[in-house]
Amino acid sequence: MNQNFSFKRYVWLLKRQWYENAAIYKWGIVLMMLVTCVLFWLFCDWKPYGDIQQTRFKDAPVFLVTVIIFMYIYAAWFFDSLSLKNKKMFYFSLPVSPLERITVTFTFVMVLVPFVLLTVFIIFDFMAIQLFNHIYGGSEQMFFQQIFDPSSRNFMPKEIAFLLLFVHLLIVSIFTLGSLMFGKKGPVISIVFMIGCSYILYKFLNLFLYVFLNTNVNDVNDGALYNIFLCTSFFIFSLCWIMMYFTMKRKEA
Repeated sequence: MNQNFSFKRYVWLLKRQWYENAAIYKWGIVLMMLVTCVLFWLFCDWKPYGDIQQTRFKDAPVFLVTVIIFMYIYAAWFFDSLSLKNKKMFYFSLPVSPLERITVTFTFVMVLVPFVLLTVFIIFDFMAIQLFNHIYGGSEQMFFQQIFDPSSRNFMPKEIAFLLLFVHLLIVSIFTLGSLMFGKKGPVISIVFMIGCSYILYKFLNLFLYVFLNTNVNDVNDGALYNIFLCTSFFIFSLCWIMMYFTMKRKEA
């Protein structure tokens, strides 16, 4: 078998992954739409506060809950959903290289599912905002318009946006790795790992700063902590996907 990456095999594996789980994905999208619709009605405040300029439309909590429900749960059960009871996962029995498998995994978990989730959320966010503004004569913006608009009360500086993005990538990667290595126990082990890893990193950082700089985390400026967190997150993110690659390579042996 050719161990090098083949785009043709990658596309074939991508299609097979979809066809093997087509029913789950289709019903998952339908469920995502229904849940998103319900969340908008539950979380959004349909009554304006005071005058029209102070109307508030709570779409941010809807987005957060939607991401947690679908993105992280999907990542936590990605590999488990590919397996059959008492049988080896077809994912590891195909004549393709580990690099192609890890690329397909990355495509589904980090690209396709987030894209579908964002698309569903934006569609409902647009419809709900239009309905809200039509009923109350307001001028509310969509969630992503608010966080990128400097004049909005919910404007998000790029530093905060990068911070949240790295946290998101880190969580998804850890859950996906846990799904591959521990199956049904993956979500629980992943959560315990994240809590333990956070505590160990905090203690290690304190020790490092004390030994080399004679200070502690509380005395370090926010900019330095921000850079340390981004670098650490990127390292752990990369490490998770490297471990997945070698785990797939070991499982096919």
